[in-house]
Amino acid sequence: MNIYLFWILFLALWAIVPLMIIKGKKDESPKINTSQEVKTKKKGWFS
Repeated sequence: MNIYLFWILFLALWAIVPLMIIKGKKDESPKINTSQEVKTKKKGWFS
């Protein structure tokens, strides 16, 4: 029974990790765009 549990967890790991990587890549692209927008000239004491 432990072998069945091992293979279920092993295959679940191989299914979840690529989904997390793909989701992380999709989340990074909007952050790059927002960081460029933040680089606008700020009015303050030191600029």
